[in-house]
Amino acid sequence: MMDTDPTKRLEILYREYVRLNDKAEDLIKSTYDDFKSLGVVGAVIIIWKPISEFILPAIPRLESSLFLFLGFLSLLTILGLVAFTNLIKQSYSWYFVYNLQAYEVEIKKELKELDGSQVFNFNTGKEESRFIIASYRLAFRSFIFSTAAFVTLIPFIILCYSNILYAVFYFLMSVFGFLLYLQIFKRVLKQYSDSNFLW
Repeated sequence: MMDTDPTKRLEILYREYVRLNDKAEDLIKSTYDDFKSLGVVGAVIIIWKPISEFILPAIPRLESSLFLFLGFLSLLTILGLVAFTNLIKQSYSWYFVYNLQAYEVEIKKELKELDGSQVFNFNTGKEESRFIIASYRLAFRSFIFSTAAFVTLIPFIILCYSNILYAVFYFLMSVFGFLLYLQIFKRVLKQYSDSNFLW
């Protein structure tokens, strides 16, 4: 590609840039679809107690607090699987962003753009502190912590009225899952940037 005529090189770079960008966009859209799954799980968490009270008479040998606990634990497991699947998608998204940054740098060179230019700066701009603060430190962190609080506290409070041992076990499992998710998330981001995205 070094001996290629500059116009042809720019055309090749841009075509590959568009192809990678389309793939990244498709991946990001599928990541947002996971939020729908989280919404469904959240709705079931809210109505699980009435559902368990309705189903329980059909299974007389099962203790009501155990059934409630197992239901919440199942929902927590499903939520964890959705969250970790989403984490895999996010790691691919960051991989695309990382590669798209290289294409933006090369395209800017071919266009003879100055360093401060905003032309072809969408992905390289993701290293800027204002993007990091807006996207991760404010929006994503708020979403993650509010979701974790919702998924942890509502079942915990309901289980406290039913069986304190189940409530404590559920609380510990959900906090452990949340902390594990955050650790893996931080390691994924460290692969592509030295910036601290969450703290």
